[in-house]
Amino acid sequence: MSVPARRARFALAILAVALMASACAGAGSSGTPTVASPPAAPSAGPSSSPAPPDGVDDTLVARILTYPDVTAGRVPPMLSVYADGRVISPTWTADGSFAFPLVVRRLTPAGLAELRAALEASGFFAEDVEIPPVRLVDSGFTAYVVTLRRDNRLITARTANVGMSERAAALVDLAERWMRPERELPAGAWLPGEERYVGDSWYLWLRLTPGVAPESAADSAPLEALIGDLATFGAGRIAEIGSVERCAAVPAATVARLAAALEAGGMDLGPPDRNQVLVDLGWSGGRGMVALGAFEMLPDDPPACPSQLWP
Repeated sequence: MSVPARRARFALAILAVALMASACAGAGSSGTPTVASPPAAPSAGPSSSPAPPDGVDDTLVARILTYPDVTAGRVPPMLSVYADGRVISPTWTADGSFAFPLVVRRLTPAGLAELRAALEASGFFAEDVEIPPVRLVDSGFTAYVVTLRRDNRLITARTANVGMSERAAALVDLAERWMRPERELPAGAWLPGEERYVGDSWYLWLRLTPGVAPESAADSAPLEALIGDLATFGAGRIAEIGSVERCAAVPAATVARLAAALEAGGMDLGPPDRNQVLVDLGWSGGRGMVALGAFEMLPDDPPACPSQLWP
């Protein structure tokens, strides 16, 4: 494990992936689903932004997530569509790969209706469904999770891309196509412009392990100056023996100040347009080690830290 960054990786069984996806898509502040400086206002790319809505509506309409069998941190959705027409997704490059930061575009009301109708017509959203593989594998798979709101209820279909039945293959194809809705919808379905997504808040997760020497030379003092006593921060629970986890939502400005302090101390936190950071710190006063994760929140994320932030 490197000094500047924590890169813990863990294998996920298909069931675990499904549970994580349910947590992300199934809870939210509207009663519906869902350090390094947070992204600054974009200085490059399209200069026009999506037209401001008459009213913001964070109700989740559709979401597509893909989870590799090995991951770290919080996996962001490949597509999130909201009732006010906002579409949040990764940046797509010329070669067809995705990158961060997340960007925001906006559908017209007719475009949003067309997207919903196309997903409904797929036949996957009469009720929640999990399509198992025809043969079990331990690794080398990606889970696909597609969620759609119907009759004010979120319905989820999920599968994995190994040992696929015809129905599983059809769901994977649906997810792959609609991760790029600009390819499926006509140009007239979109309002002009896009902008970088910047969340107002971030989840801040800590794992406190007393008596363990950190591998990082960085100290937690800047963090404590911002959020106070780490042992009483946010909500907590006992983790593995000897460790305690704490988590709460904090303003993006808090994460930005923390990032600036850590980078001023020589820590390399990676590119400035990331939406999460995982680092290890020494717990000030020689008390042990602090594993820290900061995760940019999406509009439908609940104020309380969701279950998938508790490894």
